Amino acid sequence: MKCSQTRAIQTHMITYPHLNFHKTLFGGQLMAWLDETAGIAAVRVSRAAIVTASVDHLDFLAPLKASHSVCIDAYVSGVGTRSMEIFAKVIGEDLFTGERYLAGTCFMTFVVPKGASLPENIEPETKEEHFICQGYEARKQVRQAKRQESLDLAQNVDLTIPWN
Repeated sequence: MKCSQTRAIQTHMITYPHLNFHKTLFGGQLMAWLDETAGIAAVRVSRAAIVTASVDHLDFLAPLKASHSVCIDAYVSGVGTRSMEIFAKVIGEDLFTGERYLAGTCFMTFVVPKGASLPENIEPETKEEHFICQGYEARKQVRQAKRQESLDLAQNVDLTIPWN
């Protein structure tokens, strides 16, 4: 399966309800849009009910200002037996000048239910896709180490709430 067959794109206008104190897009809103767009890409490759397993890496590179648009372009960049990695780029645009800028990048992992099948590999076509996909195995190893670290941490987290 080709990266392009999994691609999902959403564009939004940045308006008042989505702004923070700096009159730029609230990061939590961007994260919700990223999860939705990346989830569509994940379902396109799996054709199954997926679950977000992790936001592996999210870099906010430039603020998205009020009255600009934000375009999220996501595609599958690697597959395992039950999980897949999605790459998303966040492109801002000043709608009055037409200037576009890279506002962020993100890698997310989604898991499919037992019994669902994933293709053996994802085939990149563009220069960008080749660059992103070639780093999949290394990112997967880092992700697996971080997962174990998170499980170890969870074993040492106290669940009592101090004010109760």
